[in-house]
Amino acid sequence: MSRHHRAQQWSTHSPKLREKLTAMMRRSGGQLPCVECGNPVVLGLHKWQVGHRRDAGKGGKATLANVGPVHCKSFDQSGRTVWPRNCNQIAGGKAGARVTNGRRRAAQDIRAW
Repeated sequence: MSRHHRAQQWSTHSPKLREKLTAMMRRSGGQLPCVECGNPVVLGLHKWQVGHRRDAGKGGKATLANVGPVHCKSFDQSGRTVWPRNCNQIAGGKAGARVTNGRRRAAQDIRAW
C-alpha cells in the first residue's frame, strides 16, 4: 500500500468520492466503466473500489475528475464468480513489481541485453 493510501487524507476522501461515484452510476443507468480495464462496473452486481485514473504515485490527485470505479473480485450467492479479478490490486502489484525488480537488477548489476 502506498504512502498516499495510508494517509488520513485519502481515508477521508475515499468514502466521499465513493458516494459521488455511486450517484453518478445511478444517473448513468447503474454502471460506469472500470478505470483499469474499461469493462462496466455494474452497481449491485459487482463489488468495486475507488481507483485513480492517473496513479497517485505519478501525481494523480484525489479529485472526482481523477477517480472512478474499479472492479473487486465478486461472487454471487451460490459462490459462483461474477468478476474474476481485482483490477486495482493487479495494477498496483505490477507497479510494485517494476520497482522491486528494478532495485534487484541494480543491486546485482545485471544488465538487460
